[in-house]
Amino acid sequence: MFNIFKVWLIGGAIVLSISLLFAVILTSGVRFKSFWRAAIYLPNVISAVALATMWLQFVFQQKYGLINGFFKAIGAESLAKINWLSSDMKFWAMLIAFCFGSVGYYMLIFLSGIERIPEEYYEAATIDGASKWKQFTNVTMPLLKGVFKTNLTFWSINTVMFFVWSKMFSPLTSEESTITPVVYMYNTVFGTTGVSNRDAGKGAAVGVTLAIIVVLIFVVMNFIIKDEEVEY
Repeated sequence: MFNIFKVWLIGGAIVLSISLLFAVILTSGVRFKSFWRAAIYLPNVISAVALATMWLQFVFQQKYGLINGFFKAIGAESLAKINWLSSDMKFWAMLIAFCFGSVGYYMLIFLSGIERIPEEYYEAATIDGASKWKQFTNVTMPLLKGVFKTNLTFWSINTVMFFVWSKMFSPLTSEESTITPVVYMYNTVFGTTGVSNRDAGKGAAVGVTLAIIVVLIFVVMNFIIKDEEVEY
């Protein structure tokens, strides 16, 4: 549960912040908007298994991986010796890879929300002398409350269903640093390496608990972010 809480909180802050940043940049009149939008969304088209394999074999590999190779190229030899797939670093490596594959999806939702905001609001703010930052904080953010609620709900559901990435980073046995409730539920119901005892009832209890958590998050989001506060 603590692992999944860290994925939800830390990963959510990273993914939603970067997604919002990209959405704002793409709606600011940047050139080749369609190309950049497709490029950022591309990881979502790739299978999670293939994407995780790419990170494991070509990015986090200790000797020839992209990250350590970059550190060697800039002369940071101490950082180049980091074993990203060791027990104490594996969770963060998994989180980085998961966030990379998630940004594009939430960016498109933010993008659609920003494009629905009438252009007249920004024109009026510009005439009143509001800077780009003022326009973002006083126009864009208040009118994206509903979109934030949608993204937070989707993120919570995707986090609760965190399974493939955990199994890819710990394929043989479920390590303490990467195991999540869904993986625990799977191991409980179907067994795992060295464990033959199976308990479908306990697995069902885990599933019900996760469903209740998602409902509670949705209720809290509805209470904190009220649609009636958003006026166009």
